[in-house]
Amino acid sequence: MRSARIVLLAAFALLYIVQSAEAQHKRARDDYGYLKLLPKYTDEPNVAVTRTDFTVTLRDGVILDALKFIPQGTPPAGGWPTVIFVHGYGDNKETLAGFAKAQAEYGYYTTTFSMRGQGNSTGLSNLISNIEAQDMIEFVNFIKRDTLNGINPGNILVMGGSQGGLVPYMACTMGLNVKTIISALAPPNFASSWIENGCIKMTFLWTVEYTSDTARYTPQVDRMSNWVYSSAKQYWDSLAYWLPQGRDFINAVPNNRVPLIMEGSWQDKFFNASGIMKASVMNTGSNFRLYLGAVQGHGGDNSPTEDTWHMQFFNDWFFTWLFGTPGTKVPNRYDFAYTTQPVNGLYWSFVHDSAKVDLQTITTPYRLYFNTNSRLTTTPNNSTTTRVSVRNQVTGGLTMQEAVNEEFTGTTFTSKFKKNSVSFTTAALTADKKWIGIPKVSLDYLSTASTFAQYNYQVYEVKADGTQKLINRINYTDRSYTANSRRNKGFEGQAHAHIFKAGSKIKITITNLDTAPDDQWFLGTNPFVLPVLNNGYNYLYLSSKSYIDLPLIPVSGDEVSRDGNENPYSFELGQNYPNPFNPVTVINYQLPQSGLVTLKIFDVLGREVAALVNEVKDAGKYNITFDGSKLSSGIYFYTISAGSFKDTKRMILVK
Repeated sequence: MRSARIVLLAAFALLYIVQSAEAQHKRARDDYGYLKLLPKYTDEPNVAVTRTDFTVTLRDGVILDALKFIPQGTPPAGGWPTVIFVHGYGDNKETLAGFAKAQAEYGYYTTTFSMRGQGNSTGLSNLISNIEAQDMIEFVNFIKRDTLNGINPGNILVMGGSQGGLVPYMACTMGLNVKTIISALAPPNFASSWIENGCIKMTFLWTVEYTSDTARYTPQVDRMSNWVYSSAKQYWDSLAYWLPQGRDFINAVPNNRVPLIMEGSWQDKFFNASGIMKASVMNTGSNFRLYLGAVQGHGGDNSPTEDTWHMQFFNDWFFTWLFGTPGTKVPNRYDFAYTTQPVNGLYWSFVHDSAKVDLQTITTPYRLYFNTNSRLTTTPNNSTTTRVSVRNQVTGGLTMQEAVNEEFTGTTFTSKFKKNSVSFTTAALTADKKWIGIPKVSLDYLSTASTFAQYNYQVYEVKADGTQKLINRINYTDRSYTANSRRNKGFEGQAHAHIFKAGSKIKITITNLDTAPDDQWFLGTNPFVLPVLNNGYNYLYLSSKSYIDLPLIPVSGDEVSRDGNENPYSFELGQNYPNPFNPVTVINYQLPQSGLVTLKIFDVLGREVAALVNEVKDAGKYNITFDGSKLSSGIYFYTISAGSFKDTKRMILVK
């Protein structure tokens, strides 16, 4: 009998931010909070394992430094289920050795290796490209032959995030043959995402400035930081042309035949999650599950409730694909989580949801025009000449190298660069609004600056008490600009899902330096994208061509349409997840109307052991976390009562 028990490994603590180049590089490194241990293969106690370090020589003579953990004892028929852990950029095989050992003790053959140009592997890194993807294919083919040590060549899972998710996913479009993969924080257009809309993300510069003890680059990649620092347009053109070459693989996604989980963080400071949304539509050749929301790493928010949901999510997938037995089947392919109030310390709260169809098909644009008197309105201003300006005040010959050295806050930087912004705000919302997907901006603009013109849009929710918090942003830099020429441009921003609460306001700030207090724990004083250092005035015309489209889920009254129709919520009590659990689980329920709701936990003798809800609730979908740490292992029942609706379900606590 296979146990469904999962043990979550603790995520790395947030990195303490200090003012040094070394600290910048540390913030750019990946954490591994998205990794979970897979279910134990048997109910037996953890097995003893043997570690072996080995090397793999590739087609061009590059030597990959690798390790494997092999369970002691007789493997099951066909061999041990196998897991390949793949590390993030700038790390090495030792980063994941602890994960690999812990997983092997559950009855798996596990292995990991250092990417070329990283750790003790030889060769030069080509910065997450088809070269590394071909390495992945060769490595997998090499370990498939290790049947004497109990590997099951037909039952291999590959698991990783960032570089560790991108390289296996890319390899799957090039013919990699494994049972299934998990690809976290890995949009197939990641390279273009780093330089989206003519902007260069701070995290890209961090990544290409690693010293040789962390990553050793090909000559072309080694030149890319120089291209970033240069103010000459031809160097930007080189970066824009060469960076996507051999890296972006979104057009090859239909070639994939391997079942996969795609996961992304809305607040990813490296890559825009919209690439993962778009890839899910194109992944026509294999089974997949999509999750977007709270995935640790790359500066995204953490959510304990979403972490708990992930336990069952992973269990279901891997029981199905690795063990060939059905898990608890969830009918929806598309899972996501909204950020919303209240704010918990650094982080938003998250509300889980799902859809049966592509997330891009369940929304309609909510158009807000930039209007006079700092207003965001649903109707445009009829003037074609009214405008506001955001001055890009740069003096004293400030260079990008100076700005980066001082992390955009030192004496030299603040004396030569002035941050300026203008904001637009809606009236207080009369009902909740649910944003899910990719925002779009139409910009009617003119600048007195030559060559470059930059507009950074920040989206905030402002509560009734005036407090505000950044949700996400949209950035645009015109790098082929002629001074004093009026232009109109449409572009996309960072995908997101957010519930704006009734009584709050939507605020858009347009700034010449994209920094915000909510970013400081990850970016420090650095901006999301590098600013333009040309002095001048950037004008926004308050015309019918200046607006933002937020993709909202359409509503009928107070009822949400999540599946592309106008059907309201029904009474429903969901199965808790994970189940079995230890000691925390999540229970979801939904209501078609407001009213008094009670949700209670009972033991097998019918005794009430916990009251989770006893209050009036509005129509909608709810998740509540239950902590059974004070209870004994066993079977429990949870019962909901809402008007005439009553339902009871069973759950199992296993300690």
